[in-house]
Amino acid sequence: MTLLPTFVSFRLNIVFGSHQANAAKRLKREHGMKYLMFAITLLSGTLLTTSSFASDIPTSSSPANGPSYSQMYCSGFVTRRSIPHTNFVLGSKESPHEDRFPGRSLLFLGGPSLVEGQRYSLLRQVDDPNREDSSPKQRKKLSELGALYQEVGWVTVRSVEKGASIASFDFACDTAILGDIVVPYVEKAAVAFRSTDGPIKSFVAKRGSVSGQIVGSKDFVVLLGTGQIVYTDFGSAKGAKPGDYLFVLHGYSPSDLNKVDRASARLPKGSEPSAVSQTEFGEKNVMRSVPERVLGEILILSVTPEASTGMITRSFSEMQLGDNVEPERP
Repeated sequence: MTLLPTFVSFRLNIVFGSHQANAAKRLKREHGMKYLMFAITLLSGTLLTTSSFASDIPTSSSPANGPSYSQMYCSGFVTRRSIPHTNFVLGSKESPHEDRFPGRSLLFLGGPSLVEGQRYSLLRQVDDPNREDSSPKQRKKLSELGALYQEVGWVTVRSVEKGASIASFDFACDTAILGDIVVPYVEKAAVAFRSTDGPIKSFVAKRGSVSGQIVGSKDFVVLLGTGQIVYTDFGSAKGAKPGDYLFVLHGYSPSDLNKVDRASARLPKGSEPSAVSQTEFGEKNVMRSVPERVLGEILILSVTPEASTGMITRSFSEMQLGDNVEPERP
């Protein structure tokens, strides 16, 4: 046990200074291990506080009852807008031994026009590794909306040197890699959650309003539920804006069926020998008038003209890529 007080006193000298460390020694002599353990607990909490970088994260854009900062700034987006690759990640101070750079790394950035003291976002263009559609032409629909970008985090340029800039990786959604794109940081519009206690109809009649589909998801997940980030083709050109809600709907006509539904529709159906007339599920025009099932709702976090990024806030049933979305109904 003689080594423990010595170690604690050494650490306390580092964190609190010699005065507080001497006080801890006095507590140890006068009051025994009870107060020493209290000092260790206090020290642990202080070390955790100083090692965390949560204080670097702005909170003004995330209301108390809204999505977290990470949910807002790590959700990604789809756009047709050309994003220049002029500025990019060159490496880190640990290069060439390190090729994935975690938060708090010191990064080297290449490219012109970087300004000392300014914040920049790190982006990465990504492509769905799945080679099969979850719904008819799902992958094609996503690609037609534009390129899918993952948000990696943001950095602050500390100095601009000849040929490269030095930046601190202050907020990380993921590890950065060589070639990640560096663009000016843009504050996102604040959005808020509404209560999830309100009733929602289980079925709604079809209507001819503007609608869309879930065409992708963060991390390329196929089966979806509450809390997951999704991308839809319901963008600002269709009237979407941050803070709006979309219903997720499942139709029963042949054109609404996803991959699993289509497989079930092709299976042999049971029959009743005494029945005079039976209708096949999915027969043309028969199921088109059936109301659509409400699977859940999505809060829109950000939009581009072509697409929207949203978070599933309520799910009443399993959702999949290809499910329909439309503005909530009054």
